[in-house]
Amino acid sequence: MNEVRAENVETPQSSLYQIGGVAALICALMYVFTLGVYVSAYRASPPPASVLEWFTLFQTNPLTGLFLLGIADVVIMILWGPLALAIYDALKQSGKTWARIAVLFVIVGMAVYLATNTAFSMLSLSRKYAVALTEVEKTAILAAGQALVSVSEGTGGQYTGMPLVWLAGLILSVIMLSNKAFSKATALAGILGFGLLVASMPFAGYTTTGSTSAVESVIIAVTYIGGGLLSLVWYILVGLKLLKPGKIEGKTYPQQS
Repeated sequence: MNEVRAENVETPQSSLYQIGGVAALICALMYVFTLGVYVSAYRASPPPASVLEWFTLFQTNPLTGLFLLGIADVVIMILWGPLALAIYDALKQSGKTWARIAVLFVIVGMAVYLATNTAFSMLSLSRKYAVALTEVEKTAILAAGQALVSVSEGTGGQYTGMPLVWLAGLILSVIMLSNKAFSKATALAGILGFGLLVASMPFAGYTTTGSTSAVESVIIAVTYIGGGLLSLVWYILVGLKLLKPGKIEGKTYPQQS
């Protein structure tokens, strides 16, 4: 009787790993694409400082407006669903309880972030403002827009939902240290990357609602940018590993002779 390597046999488990791998690599692509949009946008002009400036940006360049308000994070949060399930399945033998907690954090974080992201709401309001005929209508729309700005700057899902997903990534990366499915380099990239991103939140890693000192600005740059780059590496390494499910499962299957 011959044996077939696990990577050559399609199973529900290997399919889950492959879906998770694709999700991880798309997350990496979203990081790179977002960076390009940010660099281009900030070179062109400072970020919007008022509701009216946001409306103007959405009317002239809606894609940039959506990215500045986190549309890429919406995609990443959705992709974390299959990604977390795939990683959980690969790690459950090493730390099932903590892996379950990480998946729970992902579910809660996804729900909070997706419910509070303001990108499409701001786009809709900008269109309504553009066709408003009276000052009363414009004033009401501006007030609604200001409420959305307040959400995105201080009380939105980026300060609750996103950190929960980062914390989940940190937990999963710690478990990877004692699991042979993923390399030590992958685990360390995740621990440092997601650890820095979590650490950035007390210093307003996403947005700042007021002035910051030079020290705070340096901390924000190191934690948020450094964490983002390391987590990008983590997404790539995890994605490539998950796309080779046989190396995770470490099994062979009997072949009928």
